[in-house]
Amino acid sequence: MNLSLTEYKLRFLESLSDKTRLRIVEALKEKEKTVSQLVQELGATQSNISGHLRLLKISGIIKSRQEGKYVYYSLRSEAIKEFLLKLEEMMILLRNEAYEGA
Repeated sequence: MNLSLTEYKLRFLESLSDKTRLRIVEALKEKEKTVSQLVQELGATQSNISGHLRLLKISGIIKSRQEGKYVYYSLRSEAIKEFLLKLEEMMILLRNEAYEGA
């Protein structure tokens, strides 16, 4: 399946539009983590986290590697981390502008 750039952007943004998935991606910004670590950090069930990880992996946002009996998840690219940081900067700027204009 060959997606247009617009379709690819839409899938990427849809993947981040869920609160749990966004929290997972944010948690992976600094270092790779196992499902168990994410469950503990986010306070969700293992099946819930695993389902979201599967979708994030299919969408190309995260990758995984196996080491012994553990699977470690991380962001697929440094560009995703940079995108999240720029998005955060933009949200702070827009929020501040909204308060100033109110």
